[in-house]
Amino acid sequence: MTKPVFYLAGGLLIALSGVFAVHSIMMPDQLWGQIQLMWLCYGLNYVLATLIFLGVLVTHRKNALLVGFVFMGGSVLKLAVFFLLIHPNFKDDGTVGRDELSLFFVPYLISLFAMTYAGSRALQRK
Repeated sequence: MTKPVFYLAGGLLIALSGVFAVHSIMMPDQLWGQIQLMWLCYGLNYVLATLIFLGVLVTHRKNALLVGFVFMGGSVLKLAVFFLLIHPNFKDDGTVGRDELSLFFVPYLISLFAMTYAGSRALQRK
């Protein structure tokens, strides 16, 4: 069970690091003041994706019928973290633009695709 988690954690770390580098190069100048928030978004998505994936694997071992609920609950948890911790920082200037939203949703989508791919491979083998 730990092998798929390590594969996901390593692959996701490599993917998010590469995307972070590209994202920071393409980031508009006016968002450079929010680079710490970008680090937070990428870090939270990495940690939450790894923990949710671990939860999916543990749930699959105990009761395979609940895997979908754990996966969807994890996505709801990620969005709740976004709206509670990160979104208020975006509203400080009065507007929330696409560039600001990309700080969270780019790593969110990368981690979602990686989790889905790793989950389908891990659960097919069992």
